[in-house]
Amino acid sequence: MRQIDIREKLEEIGMPAENLILGDFDMIGEYTAKKKRSPQSELFKTVGAFFRPNYERGLLIYSLIKKYNLKSFLEIGFGRGYSALCAAKAMIDSGIDGSVTTVDPNLDEKFLEHISQYFPTTWFQKIKFIKAFSQEVIPNIESNFELIYIDGDHRYEAVKSDWEMLKDRYSKFLLFDDYCQRKQKDIDCSRVIDEIEDPSKELIVMDRRIFFDDRRMSDDEIDYGQVLLTHTAFNMSDFIVDW
Repeated sequence: MRQIDIREKLEEIGMPAENLILGDFDMIGEYTAKKKRSPQSELFKTVGAFFRPNYERGLLIYSLIKKYNLKSFLEIGFGRGYSALCAAKAMIDSGIDGSVTTVDPNLDEKFLEHISQYFPTTWFQKIKFIKAFSQEVIPNIESNFELIYIDGDHRYEAVKSDWEMLKDRYSKFLLFDDYCQRKQKDIDCSRVIDEIEDPSKELIVMDRRIFFDDRRMSDDEIDYGQVLLTHTAFNMSDFIVDW
């Protein structure tokens, strides 16, 4: 599997990080993705209570949608909404007449009301919220999607099920969250991804490679990222301008 740094990937698709407004994504993350460290951890004592866990995923989703004019985005696993809002923002910023569909059995209406205070109404108008397990709803959705993001239950059987249901439902890209070479409890995305035979498969190494990393970890120490698959029928050369 090809491996590439998030900074290099954004450059490769013509959406370099220096052309993005990082503060916009920081503001989305402030209400949807920022995490608090355990007071017992050493980093809590030495660098602070809060951290930004892989805000780079939002940069990637935003850039793919904007660069390739993607009109349909399906997300398995809303979480607190960071990725869905980054996708909606991309469509609004680019004037794309598209939609974001997010599926999560734990969608919290009160939480949605809370975050709607901080972001434009037009973003939420782009998003279709489905409160259900992916196995319940995906077989009943007839349409395909240009970009699919699998970020739901990270246990092996659940990831495998999502992949089997969606592997023939994307026309341009499919993105897996949480590929990690270290074993982590209940996070088995890597096992499923490693079983997939697809020559387009690439590991995009990220997590505080663009945003400030208060852990001060070097690039060589990061073994975490997301895995992107590109559909064989999608010709990215159509988007290259030859001067």
